[in-house]
Amino acid sequence: MRIDDIYPAYNARHLNPNEVGASFIWSANFEKLIQNGHSVILGARGCGKTTLMKMLTIPALNSWRDKRASKIRKSIPFYAIYISTDIYWDVKNHTYSSQLEKFENFDQIISYFSVNSNVFTSLCDTFSYIIDEYELNDESKEIELCKALIEAWKLTQVIPKLVYIKEALNKRVDEVNQLVQQVIFNYKKGDIIPHPSYFNLNFETSVEAIIPIFERIYNLNDGKKWALCFDELEFAPLWLQQKLFRSLRSRKQFLLYKLSASPILSLELEKLLQSEYPATSGNDMQIIKMWNSGDNETFSSQIITSLLRKKFPGKKGIDFFGSNEVYNSSNLYTKGSSFFKKIIELAKKDPSFNDFLKDRNIDPNNPVINDKKLKDTIFRKIKPIVYFRDFYIDEISKNNNKVTYRSRKKGNELFFGLEVLSKICDGNPRWLIGIITSILLKSSESGAEKNLQFDELHSAALRFKNVIANIPIGNNTSYSLIDIMEKVGLYFKDQVLGEKFSMDPKGTFEVDSKEILLTDDIIFLLEKAISQGAIILVDSKDDNFDFRIRGKKFKLAYLLSLLYNLPLRSYPSVKLSECLRGIKQVNQKTLFD
Repeated sequence: MRIDDIYPAYNARHLNPNEVGASFIWSANFEKLIQNGHSVILGARGCGKTTLMKMLTIPALNSWRDKRASKIRKSIPFYAIYISTDIYWDVKNHTYSSQLEKFENFDQIISYFSVNSNVFTSLCDTFSYIIDEYELNDESKEIELCKALIEAWKLTQVIPKLVYIKEALNKRVDEVNQLVQQVIFNYKKGDIIPHPSYFNLNFETSVEAIIPIFERIYNLNDGKKWALCFDELEFAPLWLQQKLFRSLRSRKQFLLYKLSASPILSLELEKLLQSEYPATSGNDMQIIKMWNSGDNETFSSQIITSLLRKKFPGKKGIDFFGSNEVYNSSNLYTKGSSFFKKIIELAKKDPSFNDFLKDRNIDPNNPVINDKKLKDTIFRKIKPIVYFRDFYIDEISKNNNKVTYRSRKKGNELFFGLEVLSKICDGNPRWLIGIITSILLKSSESGAEKNLQFDELHSAALRFKNVIANIPIGNNTSYSLIDIMEKVGLYFKDQVLGEKFSMDPKGTFEVDSKEILLTDDIIFLLEKAISQGAIILVDSKDDNFDFRIRGKKFKLAYLLSLLYNLPLRSYPSVKLSECLRGIKQVNQKTLFD
């Protein structure tokens, strides 16, 4: 199972721009992306990168129904050329592997050819969008344009119409694929391989040459730039990544680059971006980190509201899904409130919590704090922990501190409500749409029951865990990613629900800087987990790229909190080696032996 298999129907990769635009929810990240400058979107799979990139195209903007849509359609300062990365562009590693090794740089030539062909096809699409948008249909102009394309792209025997140009490009891709097969099976090392002249094309110089011709022919003088929008660069060959990131520094003034990639860039790109004249954030481009967005909860709430209104018009999210008092702020710190009663209840069965209150001169039987600032500080911090401990703990022995847990199979009192639904997906729209759609399908107009919400969230969490367990990791490590995630989750669970109450339980982890404490095998697995959104960087700076994960702080995806009975909060960090200590592997006593 792949990460995309959790909710494949909501993967923007499989939707055309019209479909993406029809259901698009505005976000602050989109506002950054449409600015007149280079941009790099960074984020895990499913976080909405593809949706944002496709929304830059004319068909998506035209199908968008939002109060901002009309203004953005008129003011967006560029025409977007959307290019979806194809994993087979990386010929050496993903397509023919060792089969082409003996033919020197033939795999590299095929890789260049594949990228060029996709860019040319996407450029034809964008030309068609613009012609339709501005009603520029004129057969003589299209013929003039297409003759220029045929000459520039070295096509032969093609009727000069855009639709036939695209067909010719696709036909040439098929012919080259046949050539590759022929080389693999019929050529020996040292044989001269056919090298048609179109193998020498370069998509950047070609685009830079063709666009001015298009503007001249169609008298397009609106001053807009053109944006090459390369999506999911983590799958692209290294040469392309290096070329595009280098282009952020200096290319033609009328060309912009909008790139999307995984949160952690490769070390090869680190060398490039830390060279003598690198592109820098704020000067040459803007970095957009999807996980750092301050409006994730607002964005998620808007998605929930949009889906709810489609199914049950007129219904409000807070009424339909309910409000979760663990996270809401309705009159909870006052005497007689639900939280007040929880404190008293927990203090009776949890000696450590009783001592915690007394140490702060708070009466366990009447937990009133008169100092408003102190009350807000303490109660705000302990509230989720109090609710979780009271829900899961039955008793803690005063003699030996042994914790007895309630036999609860469901955290349906803790994992429900609009606040939880808005937080639980960390701003990942694909997961959220899948979960909410499933809840709505099984709900009546009267609202979504707590049990149903918990069941759907728990089911999604289990599937996500299963996906993590099946992430391909190759043969370079003897460790298991799911064992590492499990150990971290259980460590945090003990921090929240263990024998001793803590106002500041450890809930995030810092990756050890020294290899002696944490081997590179584990770093390799963690990078896999980051790219899939299983762990999330929490101390990243907006204006810097991230290349190395040692020394950085992470949290588990909130969706995994259901499996470890954890509040949706980012608590202080602990060294990852401390979390992992004790994992036993085959042929070793512990992970660190």
